[in-house]
Amino acid sequence: MKTELVSGTSPQAHGARQRPGSACEECRRRKVRCDRQRPQCQVCYESGLECKISTTRLPRGPRKGQLRTLRTRIGRLLLVKSSKTLTERVAALERCLADQYPEINHQVTALLEGAHIDCESEEDTVRDRNESREGTGSPENRQGTTTPRSTSAPRSELVSELMRADLDQLYFDRVHPFAPILQRWRYHIWSKQDTKSGAQICLQYAMWAVAASLSAQFRFLRDSLYHETRRMLDTLDAQGAQTDANAGIEQAQAWVLICVYEYMQSSSLQAWMSVGRCCRLVLGMRLYELDDPNNPVIMTRDHETNFIDWTGLEERRRMFWMAYSLDRFISFHNGLPFTLNEQLIATRMPGPEGEFQAGQPVVMPYLPEVMTRSGGENCHPVSSFGECVVLATICGRALAHRQKVAVEQLSISGDVSVFESFWTRHQWLHEMLNHRIQILSLSPQIDPMLIFARIVAQTMVLFLHSVLESITWKTGDHLLGIIEYERLCVLAAHEVVSLVKLQGQLGYFKVHPLTPIPLLLCTEFFAGHNYLDAGFDSMLQEIFACLQDMDRVKNAAHTPRESICA
Repeated sequence: MKTELVSGTSPQAHGARQRPGSACEECRRRKVRCDRQRPQCQVCYESGLECKISTTRLPRGPRKGQLRTLRTRIGRLLLVKSSKTLTERVAALERCLADQYPEINHQVTALLEGAHIDCESEEDTVRDRNESREGTGSPENRQGTTTPRSTSAPRSELVSELMRADLDQLYFDRVHPFAPILQRWRYHIWSKQDTKSGAQICLQYAMWAVAASLSAQFRFLRDSLYHETRRMLDTLDAQGAQTDANAGIEQAQAWVLICVYEYMQSSSLQAWMSVGRCCRLVLGMRLYELDDPNNPVIMTRDHETNFIDWTGLEERRRMFWMAYSLDRFISFHNGLPFTLNEQLIATRMPGPEGEFQAGQPVVMPYLPEVMTRSGGENCHPVSSFGECVVLATICGRALAHRQKVAVEQLSISGDVSVFESFWTRHQWLHEMLNHRIQILSLSPQIDPMLIFARIVAQTMVLFLHSVLESITWKTGDHLLGIIEYERLCVLAAHEVVSLVKLQGQLGYFKVHPLTPIPLLLCTEFFAGHNYLDAGFDSMLQEIFACLQDMDRVKNAAHTPRESICA
């Protein structure tokens, strides 16, 4: 990115919404906002095109006779609908389309004369679609006999051009707030290109699948888009995984969105398996060491700051941290091991959303720096996405803490050092969790990502108490500590219910899709600890009501409350 353009788009002058002057012809053709930089705007600079400005404007409104032509076509289409026989319909279609598509005349003539035309019956069409979704059937049946289709090419009839624009808008309105892995301007640039890579097409279908699942209007498309995306991902995997960190990351981004879709619509176990495939792709691309100061590639990049693609670099960081968060949260839901190792991470935390969308470079701290800070003036502010990453890390450490306790109890044999080590870890996790809760309570923003982070933080207080209850080697002093933790659990439970009510004001299409993970833990705690507070029964009903509302936008079979009621 040009350094002068970065300074030109800084938030220093927000007085005017847009620079004065005319937009260039390339931006008008692409229908994107022109920053009107001179002598070359951002779009033309990155596209390598000459930035031209034309002051001549075509007259607006319909051309002369266009409305009359449209009325005539509508009348002919109505005539087609009212025609009874095949001959009448073909004749009506010929009159309707011949003026716009002259080449159709010979096709209609061939049809009336009985010439052989490769047609599919309705039963064949349904069978082929089912085989495509399920991945069955021979390649010959799926490709056809006259015009074979590439195995990586999508079925274009699934989504029309108008649907694509609506699904793109829906994605950035409802999916991007909890999966902020795409820079909107950059996506719109390459999505309007005539030629796209197979990974880019696959990413688009993954975006549309998740967007359709969060829409009442396009809900009927979600399964078809999902199966088509999985087919393309399997094809890309068969061609060889991309292992270059500087290459396109669209394939990994598509896997992230598919993991989210499968958690909402399929099962948490299926999502966990897909998260494993996504994380291994991330490891192969070495996205965990994007900012390693000892890496020769990073050292060379730091000496050439004027040529760094900051937006692309931030997209890769966000891609890694999204895969990391899904790995932690979904593994926590199933109580299964993680794929990504926290100790290997040398990638900086994701930057604020505003700077990311504006292309402004921001230097963020590393994860260990955020986790070890206890507050004060030196505490670097973390974005909403960053807070979710921190809470995902705490979830991972808490789960590892519980798993280690289970092993320690098998071989403790009265070893006091093991007992003390447990309490040291436990108190350290509580202190870290309380610090994050204080930071989140001071945030003035109300968005799905922050509300989810606050619910997770309060739920982890309940989880750590359940770890205390699982140990069998308690002493008198530690029993007093457990009583104090019970008081904190009651406060955390009330806070969770308050946050659930606040979350309901957003509309459940905008609720974070991983919200059932902490709510499941809450329902288990409320059901087993109603002796701590008389209001736990009514609070349990509040959580059930929230889960029932979420069933409208997710698979009803994948409901945490079923495990409680069973």
